[in-house]
Amino acid sequence: MFRPKSNNETSVLSNAAVAKLKNAMAFESAGKFESALMLIQEALTLQENYVDAWLLNGVILGKLGKCNEALKCYEKVIELEPNYTEAWYLKGALYSTLKSHDKAAECFSKAIELDPRNTEIHLNLAASLQKQQKFEDALKCYENILKQKPDNPQIHYLKGITLGNKGDYEKALNSFDQALKQKPDFTNALIGKGVVFAKLGRNDESKQCAEKALETKTKSDKEKPTENKSVNDVIRLQYEAAQKKLKETYSPNP
Repeated sequence: MFRPKSNNETSVLSNAAVAKLKNAMAFESAGKFESALMLIQEALTLQENYVDAWLLNGVILGKLGKCNEALKCYEKVIELEPNYTEAWYLKGALYSTLKSHDKAAECFSKAIELDPRNTEIHLNLAASLQKQQKFEDALKCYENILKQKPDNPQIHYLKGITLGNKGDYEKALNSFDQALKQKPDFTNALIGKGVVFAKLGRNDESKQCAEKALETKTKSDKEKPTENKSVNDVIRLQYEAAQKKLKETYSPNP
C-alpha cells in the first residue's frame, strides 16, 4: 500500500519545487522561455498545486502569444486560490488582447474587489468598458480613481477622451484643461483638446492647440511612460507588474 508522505518528505518536495521555480525565474528574466517552461513543468510534477508555478507558466505562455494556454494557467490559479489578484488581473489582460472586452471587464472588476486602490486595474477596467462603448461606466471608473488621485493628469486626459467619444465635447475640454493644469506640456492632452475644438467648428483654437503640441513635442522626446505605448507594450508592463511578487519571492540571488 502507498503510505502518506511524512512532514519531512513534504518539506523536501516543496523545497525541490521552489528551487526549480527560482531557476525558472532566472531563465525567464534572461529571455530563455522554453528552458523556464521546462523547469516549471518539473516543479509542477513535484508539487501539482503549486500556485506560483502555474502563475509564472501563464505569464511566459502569454509572452509567447499562447493566450489560450495562458488562460488555462490563470484559471488553475484561481481554482486553487480564488483571491489571487494578479491572476484575475492577468486573465483580464489576456482577454483584452483577444478583444473579449466583456470578459476582460469581469476579470478586472474582480481584481478591483480584491485590490480596490490599484490604479492600474481601474484604468484597465475603464479601457475595457470604453471598448464596449459603455462610456458612462468608464467615466465612473475614472471618477473613482480621481477620488484617490485628483491631481493625476493622465486620468483627467483619459476621462477627456471618454467624454469626447461620448460626444460630450464641452466636458471633454474641461478634462483636458484639468490635465494641462497639472502638466502644461502634456502633448496628448493638447492634441485631444485640438480635436474637440475641430469637432465644435472652432478651427482657430484647434490650430493653436496643434501648434502648441508641436512646439512642446520638439522640446521633449518623451511623454509620460503610460501615454504613448502600444497595446503590446502595455500588456508587457502588466506582466512585469504581476511578476513583482514572484521576483521578490523567488529571486535566484540570496
